[in-house]
Amino acid sequence: IPPETLALLRYGRGVGGPMMRRAALPALLPSPGRMVLGLLATALSWALFALTFGRFRRRPSLHNALYSLGLLFFALAVSAELLARLQGGWSPFLYRLWYLTGAMHGVTFLGLGSLALLRPRAARGLLLALSPLFLWGLYLVASAPLDLARLPEPYAPLGAAFPPPGLTSPRLWTLPFNLLGTLLMAGVALYTTLLFRRQNPLRARGTALILLATLVLASTSALNRFGVAGLEEAGRALGVGLLYLGVLLADGSVAYAGGRA
Repeated sequence: IPPETLALLRYGRGVGGPMMRRAALPALLPSPGRMVLGLLATALSWALFALTFGRFRRRPSLHNALYSLGLLFFALAVSAELLARLQGGWSPFLYRLWYLTGAMHGVTFLGLGSLALLRPRAARGLLLALSPLFLWGLYLVASAPLDLARLPEPYAPLGAAFPPPGLTSPRLWTLPFNLLGTLLMAGVALYTTLLFRRQNPLRARGTALILLATLVLASTSALNRFGVAGLEEAGRALGVGLLYLGVLLADGSVAYAGGRA
């Protein structure tokens, strides 16, 4: 039996399986290019985490703590994806790590950190209110049955290895967490861009880039859910690159504002 047929039987479950359905939408980037972009996204993610964690150590605050945690999760998720591709498939540990830090909480804590920048008390209250759901999600990701053979590719960043969405499946909880994080992150970035566009243009440019990064990352995730393959690495590399530049400009705006005072 040809290797391609064996792969379809194993991962696609026959002619009607997910691999055959996904093959109708071919990958938009060749595999070597996706690997390079994956490496770039991973390097940028860890560099951005180091930048924000250093800022937290210099200026401890709820905003910096939550943003550092969110970027640590993001860096762990893209690193898990890269390792899965390098080793030719997911291991159970890598898959569960990716799902928790990327699929479920890829932007949750970034959104809460954005809210804490403007309304620390509201962010603290929301964090406490959501804590039971965070623990429930952690329990589900750690304990839910896993069938990696259900994935269309052995290293595909999809949730299909977990049971269908339900109260006891992690797949139900990714949408509300990601929606909340995206709305908070994009909403705060838009608000601060409009607020500082005249009195601190540098900060406005930084928050505008953060807004654009949020939209790029959210669009990449949405396209992936609709079966458009081959854009995950490009979207993450572009999104985290924009986010990195946005944070640098927003940090630089402190010195800019001080010079104008």
